[in-house]
Amino acid sequence: MTLFKNIYILMFISSCCVAGYGQMYIKIHVKPNTFSAIFDTLHIPSNNNNWDPGAFSKFNESNIYEIPKFSDIMEYKVTRGTWNAVEGNATGKDISNRTLTYKEADTVLIEVETWKDIYSSSSHTAKKEVKILKSDFPLTPFNKKRRIWIYLPERYGADDDKFPVLYMHDGQNLFDRALSFAGEWQVDEAMSVISKDNLDCIVVGIDNGGTDRIDEYTPYKNPKYNGGKGEDYTEFLVKTLKPFIDQHFRTLPEPEHTGIAGSSLGGLISFYSAIKYPNIFGKVGVFSPSFWYSDSLIADVKAYVANPNQKFYFVAGQNEDEDMVPDIEKYINLLNNAGVTNSQIYKLIKQDGQHSEWFWAREFPAAFNWLDLWGITSKSNKINAPINYFSVLQSPSQIPIIIINSNLPGKSTLIISNLSTGKMISQQNVMPGDTIQFERINRAGAYSATLQYQDLKQTIKFVKLN
Repeated sequence: MTLFKNIYILMFISSCCVAGYGQMYIKIHVKPNTFSAIFDTLHIPSNNNNWDPGAFSKFNESNIYEIPKFSDIMEYKVTRGTWNAVEGNATGKDISNRTLTYKEADTVLIEVETWKDIYSSSSHTAKKEVKILKSDFPLTPFNKKRRIWIYLPERYGADDDKFPVLYMHDGQNLFDRALSFAGEWQVDEAMSVISKDNLDCIVVGIDNGGTDRIDEYTPYKNPKYNGGKGEDYTEFLVKTLKPFIDQHFRTLPEPEHTGIAGSSLGGLISFYSAIKYPNIFGKVGVFSPSFWYSDSLIADVKAYVANPNQKFYFVAGQNEDEDMVPDIEKYINLLNNAGVTNSQIYKLIKQDGQHSEWFWAREFPAAFNWLDLWGITSKSNKINAPINYFSVLQSPSQIPIIIINSNLPGKSTLIISNLSTGKMISQQNVMPGDTIQFERINRAGAYSATLQYQDLKQTIKFVKLN
């Protein structure tokens, strides 16, 4: 599968456009379907500029690089601003340094075969709606650069609608298995299913900084693991990234249409961001949060002024670690004390849940639906029940198991459907406390389970990964 389609650049400029006789120039031909970052520019790091991957980016009016005069031999490569986004050969591997000898009134044509970070091969799983926003987005105030992803719904270019925006951390793990470091959330696949109801949104993924991840995702220091620069990271989201997204894309910028979500330390920084900026982030997805990192967060929640339009979705595995569930309950109690009502909070603890991407991928669709970034629930005056009357247990290697809550009032009807085909797989009567294993769900795909009891109706969408 080709990872991305060419968006906007094919730099193949005729040498007749060269200006400034006596100067030397480089013009670059980037192969079609190779370049896919919306706001990227090209750079030429070399031994003449200390191999700075963000150096030498200025074009003249004809989009041709003017090379400062040099002696001896210049060694260089082409990047999109960082060494992660350096050119590669036809199979995405490293190439040797290019070499150049200065010659006045000469123009050198070079061709970029691929980019190493987005090499198109069958191992990539990202859908065509996924783009790289920018490979070297300025990560202020850290004086660093970072790759930012963006998912634009298929209908984004088809009409003039504005869309909610969900900001997510650990961008490497959201869309593409080949580029992930710990597995993929399959956010783009989940959004493709959700888009059938025209309730999809723009998703912005911010890559973590690798060894800097702990620093950026923790608002306070830990005696053992250090960290503590999460306030600066959150400030970057609020004061740099969100204004950029709102300026360049058709967004619904209000807090009720702006979400933030992440897992583990990403869950921690999502929660912190929403507490610090309740009038920015109205919908909060907190997956297996690392609340253990520092108790200093408690003071922030106590000082937090509740926003009646915020919604918090907590999900974790029962046995991830001994403090996970008690910590979630502790912070929910703190939210309640701060004035957040139970109708604004959803807690889901799964018996089979693990501290793993497959678990968070499975739970993402349900979290997205409940958070309701479109505000459909509030507009229609429906009630989002804070209780799950049934749950779906499933890991990648398992056939789904559905457990009916023992608090369900009586006999009800359970319908299982294939979301891709729209066909019903089964319909049966169930009783409170029943456990049903569905052998017929034996293929990867998107499914829904709907429970009907008199006027009560609840639907859970889930994805079988393999």
